[in-house]
Amino acid sequence: MKIVSRFVINNNSSLLFAKIEIKNILKRADKNYDYYTFAVMELGTNILKYAKCGEIWLLEEDGEYLLCALDKGEGIKDLKWALQKGNTTAENSLGLGLYQLAYNDYFDFLMFTLTETNIHGSVFMLKPKNLNNRQVFLKENYMGLSHSGDFIFFKGRYVIIGDVLGHGLKASKSVEFLKKFFYDNVFSCTTIDDLISRLHNILKSKALRGFAFSVIEIRNNKISVCGVGNIGIMYKKDKIKYLTQKEGILGEVYSRMSKYEIKAEKNLIFLAFSDGIDEKVLYNIFNKCSDIYLLNVCALYFSERIDDKVIFAYKEM
Repeated sequence: MKIVSRFVINNNSSLLFAKIEIKNILKRADKNYDYYTFAVMELGTNILKYAKCGEIWLLEEDGEYLLCALDKGEGIKDLKWALQKGNTTAENSLGLGLYQLAYNDYFDFLMFTLTETNIHGSVFMLKPKNLNNRQVFLKENYMGLSHSGDFIFFKGRYVIIGDVLGHGLKASKSVEFLKKFFYDNVFSCTTIDDLISRLHNILKSKALRGFAFSVIEIRNNKISVCGVGNIGIMYKKDKIKYLTQKEGILGEVYSRMSKYEIKAEKNLIFLAFSDGIDEKVLYNIFNKCSDIYLLNVCALYFSERIDDKVIFAYKEM
């Protein structure tokens, strides 16, 4: 999943601009834009009424487009009530906006709100009903730079997620080297130690940036994880568990890897994330949210750390 465009909504002009731009993007992609533009106006108006300022994001996954409205207002205390026809707290409103979005034939309408912590806000998502992948990731680069130090690669049943030190072009070049290294070498979570030791020495000899990482192997009956450094691992079946990897940075200081195995039970949700994602914020979101698309968006939006960010979510169906 990637962010195609994001728009700050703080007045009627910015809302109209977002509507026109999203319409043009979808038109170029040969997508029916009518419902999206209707949703932009409804969700954007909702932001202006209740939060005064927020954002609208257009995302893409597998050729389909998702629409999100995000704000850091006071949140909605009763989501079920807010979706009922005619219910509104705004003057001169018919209370039809969210109701019309929630009940349609083509999209799932997902909502998330934070009201009881020191972080407040709401996120609304329109997700095409045919999107129901087991694995989703989302990235955001440091300060809008085109080059990122956080990375995620996929190789067969493996997911490699990591965080290179620093930002910008040199970090990005290190990421490209790592991508080629992982694609060119055979490995598994049980035999990776020697490979990682060799990589550690190569990074030092080439003066490339050090990095923290996790290798995640997803099989039918288990998830195996190995890695070093500040890549967060959380998973939830009935309650949330947080795993800590060993300290270390490949290419600089290297301690032997932490290794975990997790039973892949039905409805298990597994997360891996870089230090750009605030784990305390994520914990609050994860406690309430079970849709991995919405969870990823909320984690990115409410984590205000100024850094590269990447989060990967897997759900056992």
